[in-house]
Formats: sequence, C-alpha cells, structure tokens
Amino acid sequence: MSLIIDMHIHIASKERPDCKISNAMLSLPAFAYMVVANGINPLDLAQHFDQTIRDHILDALNASTTVKKGVLLALDAIYSEDGGRLEEKSHLIVSNDLVRELAATHAKVLFGASVHPNRGHEAGLDEINRCLQGDPRAVLFKWIPNSQVIDPSDRRHTWFYERLAELGVPLLCHTGPEYAIPVPDPQGDHQRLGDPRKLRLALDVGVTVIVAHAATRFFPFEPYHYLDELAAMMQEADRNGQWKLYADISAMCVLCRVGTVGQVLEKIPPHRMVLGSDYPVPVNDMPPVLVGNLTFEEYLEILRIQNPIEKNYRQLLAMGFPASAGTKAAELLPPWALG
Repeated sequence: MSLIIDMHIHIASKERPDCKISNAMLSLPAFAYMVVANGINPLDLAQHFDQTIRDHILDALNASTTVKKGVLLALDAIYSEDGGRLEEKSHLIVSNDLVRELAATHAKVLFGASVHPNRGHEAGLDEINRCLQGDPRAVLFKWIPNSQVIDPSDRRHTWFYERLAELGVPLLCHTGPEYAIPVPDPQGDHQRLGDPRKLRLALDVGVTVIVAHAATRFFPFEPYHYLDELAAMMQEADRNGQWKLYADISAMCVLCRVGTVGQVLEKIPPHRMVLGSDYPVPVNDMPPVLVGNLTFEEYLEILRIQNPIEKNYRQLLAMGFPASAGTKAAELLPPWALG
C-alpha cells in the first residue's frame, strides 16, 4: 500500500547562521495568528525560538497516525539577476542543510530543498547536485516566486528545469498570493509571479510541477486568483499527454478559503490532486456544510482531533477531496523518497 505523504510542511530558524527570519516577518499579523492558533507559547518562542518551532512541527508530524511521511521545506534567499545574494531583502531563509539534518534524524521527515535559479547555472547546479548527493537526498525543490522574486517563465532558468526533468525530481511551486512571508516592493508586480501560467516553460521542458494551493486566492474578492487558469492548464495537460502537472491542496482547511473549496473540487481533476497541509499555517475546523455526507457523530470525531496534520488529512477527506491525493506524492516523488 502506498504511503500517505504530506508534501507541504514548513520549518524556520533564526538562531542558525545559515537561516533567517526577519523582524518584518515576525511582526506580521499572519505570524502572530499562526502562533496563537497553534497554541505555541510566546514566551517559549522568545526564549528558545528554534527548539520551540522544531519540536512543535516535528511532534505534530510524528504523532499523526495516518500521515506516514512529511516533506519539510527549505527556502533559499533572494538572489539578484547577476547572482548576488540579497540578504537584506530575504525575510525567510531556511537552509538546505537544516532540513537535510532534520530528515537525517527523523524517520518521518523527507528533505524538500530550495535553490534560487538566479544563483546562476554553475553555482545553482552545484547546489542542486549537492542536495541530491549524500544521505538523505532531496525529494523535491521548492519555490515561492512572490517572496523569492523568481519569474518561472524566464528562459534563463531553462537549465534548472532541464536538470530537474533529467533527474525526475518535482518542483513544488507556490501559486496565488503570498501573505505569510513579506513580498518585496513593488508588491503588486511580485504577487503576479504566483500566476501558474508562468510554469508552462517548466512543463514544456518535462518537469513534474506541483502547483501549491491550486493557484487559489487566500482572501475573498482579491485579484490574485488563478483557479480557472490552472483548470484550463489541467485540461491542456490531459489533452497533450505530456505535461506532468499537479496541484497540492495545502491550506484548504483555512476559513478564508471556505468559498473556494467547492470551486477547487469542481475544477481540478481528482487524479491531479496531491496532499499538503502548509503547516504551521493553522488548520481550522471547517463549517459542517463542507463536510460532505458525514454523520454528526463523524463530524464531531474530526473536531476532536487535536493533531493538526492528522486533522488536515481527515478533514480534507470529509470535505470531498479524494483519498488518492494522500498517496499521490508517493507516485510523483523520486524512488529514494520511499526508502
């Protein structure tokens, strides 16, 4: 039986020299909400940030009885077009070394790497290869174009796509708007980097592309909503038989997306859905109207689940998302992800 894998879990550190979380990010309402909603003690966070975050997230993953593996995600710094590292503009940096170390010491953790393509062909390829050598090896690469200032449609990144396609390693790419990590100015221009149509180049090269959040908006009525565009791309993928295009259903158990869930279920083919949580983005208890044909007792059972990663998976099923999404990552990730 295929493993159920949550392929979208975040981590952070501000005590390691190779990682960073800026004061601007720590001051965001979104960060404060994550702390409060997840029951994290602010005093513990102030005194032992790294240990508190690490223990909270890993304890949730380890205690989930249904989800057997979780991809923990690195996040590279911003780089200028000439390959310079822009430390001052980078609000969240999670090094590949940190995530690899956690994957090496926690059996349920898979290594999700991140390499900014503006590092350049030589330096970028060196880092990709480093992440895929040794043990454990990276199982995917992660981008947040809005916050990292990456234009996925830029043909200068073709070398990056060619290497991933050659190795059969997926690209998990954030789509839609980004609010948890500050987006550099001009924010409007950089938010538009979350348009999934910018990933056509990667698909044409042969990369397995997993579009995070199904390209949906976070708040109602905002402009950065690309579900229809993604749905059209899914239809094109079915027609051409070449594109390896999928959508993760992370952060769907968030009250702001109540009005979006039904649209995702209607427009995204079930065989192209992949399980994710986006934890520690909070996993809210969703309204009963979204839990399908469950009995009231079954609904109460889900409400009683305290583990957020377990609740996310069980609640997605109750909301009508397919069970196949849970095991889809086991089909898409490279063989070494499954041990």
